[in-house]
Amino acid sequence: MWGLDLSHQSNKEPCRDDLAFPTHQARTVTETQALNVSRQPVLFPLVVGLLYYLGAWIGVHYVALDSGIVVLWPPNSVLLAALLVQPRSRWWSLFLVVLAAEIAADISVFSLFHALLFGAINIAECVLAASLIRWFLDRSLDWSEPKDLSLFLVTVFLIASPLAALGGASIYSFLLERDTPFLTLWRLWWVGDATGLIILTPFLHMILSSGLLKQVVNSNWHVRMELVAAWIAGLLVCYLIFVFDLSSENYLALSPLAVAVVPAWVAVRFGPLAGFPLATAVALFVALATASGVGPFVSEKQDLSALFAQEFIIVFTVLLLYVAAFVDQNRRKSGELKKALVRVQHLNQALEERVRQRTQELFDANQQLQTLALTDELTGIPNRRRMRVLGEEEARRSERSGRPFSVMLMDIDHFKRVNDQYGHAVGDECLKAFVRAIAPSLRSIDRFGRWGGEEFMIIVPDSDHVDLLRLSEKVLECTREIVVDVDDQKVGITVSIGVAEWHHASFAKLVSEADDALYRAKEEGRDRVELNLRGLRVTD
Repeated sequence: MWGLDLSHQSNKEPCRDDLAFPTHQARTVTETQALNVSRQPVLFPLVVGLLYYLGAWIGVHYVALDSGIVVLWPPNSVLLAALLVQPRSRWWSLFLVVLAAEIAADISVFSLFHALLFGAINIAECVLAASLIRWFLDRSLDWSEPKDLSLFLVTVFLIASPLAALGGASIYSFLLERDTPFLTLWRLWWVGDATGLIILTPFLHMILSSGLLKQVVNSNWHVRMELVAAWIAGLLVCYLIFVFDLSSENYLALSPLAVAVVPAWVAVRFGPLAGFPLATAVALFVALATASGVGPFVSEKQDLSALFAQEFIIVFTVLLLYVAAFVDQNRRKSGELKKALVRVQHLNQALEERVRQRTQELFDANQQLQTLALTDELTGIPNRRRMRVLGEEEARRSERSGRPFSVMLMDIDHFKRVNDQYGHAVGDECLKAFVRAIAPSLRSIDRFGRWGGEEFMIIVPDSDHVDLLRLSEKVLECTREIVVDVDDQKVGITVSIGVAEWHHASFAKLVSEADDALYRAKEEGRDRVELNLRGLRVTD
């Protein structure tokens, strides 16, 4: 605390009282994220010392009542903000410049010994507050977090300031032998220190660690215009209440609480980082007006005037700090929730896409397996299993419609001789050549498949509209034209055909009848067709 000679009735004792000031830091920052000036080991302590001396000078000349009671004491907030952004290894340089600034401010009123005591008490108060805050948080203070704000208020208002006030009151009571009661001195020192720390430390901490001015300059022009309008409106309300006195008995137009409206709106609208500087300006306006003897808190007893102003400033600032912090926290949590929901949606979409792809892959694999299970591997046409399914389906269709279908069973002549003479590879080539020759001569609705070995089958739907004999002759002719090259030789093949037409019999029965017709074709000399129509033998 800065000491000034108190003369009661002629005794003036400077008693400091800290304004509660709402400031918000957009995000927690580490010590390495401080402004460039705070990184300068020589320049930064000098700036802190100059600001400390300036704060003491303002506290004595502008926010002190005629009785010497200080509504708020600014300099300690400078040191506390500096301690919160500087590593502990650089604290000693801050102590030296602050002690020099304290002596420079006190030496005209107090002895060097008393000035040193006042400086030591102020340094101890700030060191205690900074150490407790940094010990509990183990990181830099974040004004947007309600729990950080609560820690700061409890540390400053209930621990550091009242303990420092014991030392300050002891100096005034026992060394300077003032007539003011010890408890009164203690209360004045306590509340004065606490008020200054509460309203100014957040703002100074933001300036030193979060680059407040840089963020304001980099903001959109309409944001800057809105902030300028808010500052004008907020200070105008302060002027109307504390200078024009619209809250007096003559007007009763405005309540002192009206000064909180604009800072609260700015804090909610733009966040604590924008709202706290305006709140600080409003709190300083209240302190300056009360110290000048104007405003609704001025009474005949100056200690009551200081108390009323201090209580209003503290309540106003603390409420604004908490409102801004909770609103900002809610906004950040909502933003995090929205981002989480977007991530979940993206993950769901990715998962759905993977499931769709996997399902398609499984479907394609099943289709491939099904195709492999129903397709002859050598020739690529339906195998015996598939032809049986197709034949049974065709039999059921014929039962419903009464339209007949026919089965042509074909067997390549002397195929075993081809395998024995030229090898199975040539035999396979003969089978594939046979398929290539016959498939183009069939209708799109006809079903052509391999029945087994060298046997093939054609299912002919609606065979009452088909000349089965001509179709068979066409197959015979196409087969005779097949030539397979084997070294310097050419291998030709022929086929025997047995045909059976549906006559309300099962597909298996129809195949058996076609097989009988095929057997007759083999017996009659091969390379020919035998028909078994509607269960009756027809020989060409």
